[in-house]
Amino acid sequence: MKLVACPNCHAQYDVSGPAAETVACRCGTTFEAQPPPARDSDVTRCASCGALLGGAERICSYCQAQVIRQPVSSGPVCPECYARNPEGARHCTACGIAFLPQPIRARTEPLLCPVCPGTPFVSRSIGGLWLDECPQCLGLWAPGAVMDRLVDRVEEKRRLGSRAPAGQIHRDRQAAWQAEVVYRHCPECHGAMQRKNFGARSGVVVDWCGSHGTWLDAREMEDIAAFVMEGGLERPSAGHDGSSLPADPARTAAILAAEQLLVDERARVRERTMVVGPARMWNGIGDFFEHLLK
Repeated sequence: MKLVACPNCHAQYDVSGPAAETVACRCGTTFEAQPPPARDSDVTRCASCGALLGGAERICSYCQAQVIRQPVSSGPVCPECYARNPEGARHCTACGIAFLPQPIRARTEPLLCPVCPGTPFVSRSIGGLWLDECPQCLGLWAPGAVMDRLVDRVEEKRRLGSRAPAGQIHRDRQAAWQAEVVYRHCPECHGAMQRKNFGARSGVVVDWCGSHGTWLDAREMEDIAAFVMEGGLERPSAGHDGSSLPADPARTAAILAAEQLLVDERARVRERTMVVGPARMWNGIGDFFEHLLK
């Protein structure tokens, strides 16, 4: 990972991929894609959680991660203080800032909202990360892994003790419920996105493209943040790993196709019910496939 930071808004970008001479930041600043020269600095912060370290301790007293005092030269260089860091560091061991690289946008034309036809997004910064917002419906498009990094930021605040006030622990849902199942189309590739219940049991259904990012309807990010602050990711359902989404686009496409088959079959069953009387309704994809394979 080779990090550079925008001199204006301090957004971070990883320039270790395809070579580019400049980075066009979402704030409108263009700067050189040249990582800063590394320098050796005293290790005062945990590379895993960013907590302050005491003396020469080898294990972080907060998160129990191993403290590496002499990082190898291939580790990331902090884009703010230029300190050399160990491989896989999530925080700078000198100044403590979080490493939160975001995708470099190759296209210059604005993306269009998947809900409001023809409406271009406007850029918006949340917690130091750039997202796209629809000015009409106020939905948010989190490109690449930005959604995961936002969740990491909320989870980190919770671990550091910034828990939700007692009166907000079981607050009411803020986002509107969808009256019917709707498959959004990815603003980047225009393919149908997969619907995922965030954290397996939050009740917040996000739309996810395995290749390009996550779409959130208005105020769904608030509901997700509240779920995380309440400790929802510490109690995952059996067989689920919290907030993570499947990483294989081919598998995502297969699941999406199966879900669409289920939706189509339910529609056909409703039509038959109106014509010939009661018929069986499928409760899930498993029931549907069991019927097909008999």
